[in-house]
Amino acid sequence: MSNLPIQIVDQDDKPVGGATKQVAWRAGLLHRIVRISILDENGNMLIQQRSDQKELFPGRWDNSAAGHVDEGETYDHAAQRELGEELGLHDMPLELLGNYYVEVEDDWRIMKRFTRSYKLVLTKPLPEFRLPAEEVAATSWMKIDDIHQLITNHPEQVTDGLTQVIERYF
Repeated sequence: MSNLPIQIVDQDDKPVGGATKQVAWRAGLLHRIVRISILDENGNMLIQQRSDQKELFPGRWDNSAAGHVDEGETYDHAAQRELGEELGLHDMPLELLGNYYVEVEDDWRIMKRFTRSYKLVLTKPLPEFRLPAEEVAATSWMKIDDIHQLITNHPEQVTDGLTQVIERYF
């Protein structure tokens, strides 16, 4: 859980400075996000329930791991950092799924995000995840079809990021 300023970028996703998340959200500054989808050998996806302590989307189901890119950090480094912070996984072989841009408003937050999505396939034996209580309340392995159903039937229980990744890549 980094307290560093996040990477602020221009319309071409080129770094131009840093700001806190709250400043970026309030001003609608362009910034970067990473999202990681972890799959097992059977194609089930690990999703995490965000801690109730999280400022944004507390208690909702989210990608396996996700977060902001810190100022001066690359997308790849941020993805590895988030895997370590949220699940206790380190130096994992990530596969790029793709990049997209999205604008989302939530209450007073104007989130203008360049997003890079990754996939990680884990084979058995599966690693033991270490879940910091301030980040992650729970995890669950789900079939992709069941995640689609969760998004369709209970959109209030999932984050915008999980919905975006599932719709684009799964």
